[in-house]
Amino acid sequence: MSSDWQPVANGVRTDHPIPNLPFIDDSHIPIEDPAKIEALGRHDGTDMWGRYDTDRSGNEWAAFTTDPQDHRFAWVVRFHPEHGRSITVYRDEDGASAYQEWFSGRALLTRLGGHWWDGTTWYRPRQVISYASEGYMRREVRQATTITAEDLLDGSCKPVLGEVGKILQFDPDTGPVPMQQWRHDLAAWSVRRRVRPDALPLDRCVVTLNAPELVDAALLGVDEFAAEVGITASTLRAYLSRDEGDLPAPQFVDGNRRRWSLPVVRDWDEQRRRDPSAVASVLTGDAESSLSPGLLNLWKRLTNNLFSQLWDQPAMRRRWSRPHRNETAVRDVAERGAWTAALHLDQVVPYSDVAWTIERTVLYDLANGKDFALDVGYTALSLPTEKVLSWFVEYKPSQVPALFGAIVRQAQDELGIPPKITKESLRRAVKIKAKSDADKKRLREFLAVAIPPDK
Repeated sequence: MSSDWQPVANGVRTDHPIPNLPFIDDSHIPIEDPAKIEALGRHDGTDMWGRYDTDRSGNEWAAFTTDPQDHRFAWVVRFHPEHGRSITVYRDEDGASAYQEWFSGRALLTRLGGHWWDGTTWYRPRQVISYASEGYMRREVRQATTITAEDLLDGSCKPVLGEVGKILQFDPDTGPVPMQQWRHDLAAWSVRRRVRPDALPLDRCVVTLNAPELVDAALLGVDEFAAEVGITASTLRAYLSRDEGDLPAPQFVDGNRRRWSLPVVRDWDEQRRRDPSAVASVLTGDAESSLSPGLLNLWKRLTNNLFSQLWDQPAMRRRWSRPHRNETAVRDVAERGAWTAALHLDQVVPYSDVAWTIERTVLYDLANGKDFALDVGYTALSLPTEKVLSWFVEYKPSQVPALFGAIVRQAQDELGIPPKITKESLRRAVKIKAKSDADKKRLREFLAVAIPPDK
């Protein structure tokens, strides 16, 4: 399951507490200095580790370290000069992975199965990859409302009933803290902040988010998830039990009941269809086929040719004229031989070199037609370029998303051509002979998942 490294506790000096997680004393962690956090975990010959990184301006940073008292745990600290610190405890084996989340858009905190906040905007979990940007798409949560500590604290929250644990006594397997007790813990956390001059005001301490897509009635259980993406519920349950399919983490878990937001499920389905290992099936219309359309055609041609040689020619046919030989048996032999021949194409054609050549040729055509393209919205590629590009789509569809992504990216970076123009040029350039309306539809669907997304 994607982002399956889950936090187990809050540091008590965090500015952004995670709901239902206990607060742990972090006084032994130098949270103000990332270099010291890293140094705390750097001890040769031990199972400890630490690291920190800053952004280019040096104002934001992230750091993590194995806890020096209990090596089962790791601390992850993220700092923003305006929005303060997020201090979180993870199991030690998950600390480094959780720390890496900071590099994907400078996430200050993460909530509800991967929804993340950069200090200004809430985004859905990172799932859809764009080869144009070589990263995940940033997709905003619509009408997101930020819930702060001030929103949750009222007269029913009793600081004297709140608890702050010690790392050496902490058991992460006790489960989530009940909400009413957690609100007492939150009250105790807020009292401790009063003696800290650098503490953020409670109305700027982000706890979680809410949005129309996250209300209870809008969430999908396992059966609804499966129906939305067109797979059986048993298949989805198998993915969950075996941790397969790179499934998104659920937004809410109540006992054994998992629930996801509809946009998160649709993002997962989009990425599944865009995955290079599956994108060929979009063009062929056959999810079970392991061959691209070009290889399927080659297989059929070789089958017919071999069958003709083995059966139609009298001299050759006599070799198969024994009583146990018949047309069906010979066709089976022909198909097997043709299948082998079709598979050999990958060993003959240098697809990676062909892709590089197509990329440079397309960029050359785009550069030559740039002025015209800026007026009409696309460039008409040369006929040879269109032919070889269309051939590549037919015979190696799994590499097409990376090729299109590289073209879009370099056209923008090297030539100053907007992605919208490059994408339209590529869409118009791919011309594959369609035998039916279904073939035309499959080509449109393939281009929709092979061309980098707009947002």
